[in-house]
Amino acid sequence: MSGLVLKIAPGERFIVNGALLENGDKPARIRIGDSNVRVLRCRDALRPDEVDTPVKRIYFAIQLLITGDLDVAEAVPSIDAECAALIDIFRPIDADLIPTLRSMLNRGNHYSALCHLRQVLAIEAQLLARRTATDTPPTEVRVA
Repeated sequence: MSGLVLKIAPGERFIVNGALLENGDKPARIRIGDSNVRVLRCRDALRPDEVDTPVKRIYFAIQLLITGDLDVAEAVPSIDAECAALIDIFRPIDADLIPTLRSMLNRGNHYSALCHLRQVLAIEAQLLARRTATDTPPTEVRVA
């Protein structure tokens, strides 16, 4: 049987089809064979107050797709447009990064897209840190 296998830590919370579940005292493995089940680990979720960059907006929107809080037919075109706006930014780093994400979204592989976005989030953080470092004005030096 193929499908998604989650390794759940003791006490870990996760959402399945909108229901918040919590593991017991022992580690567990859960195999989800149905591709129509929506699963999100709470440790992978962003809180609304953490959404402060373009990639985090996409991540959060996909997270809401997984939890069932957004309608796929309405949200995916908007998310795809947000992704398209990022292609030129990430192309010099990895030309396939955003096209792969868009492909996952269009095939309905939302959990895979979320996992893929973790890599993009790390790259975005590096780019923003580099930009912040170059945007800071030089400190004034006094001689006397």
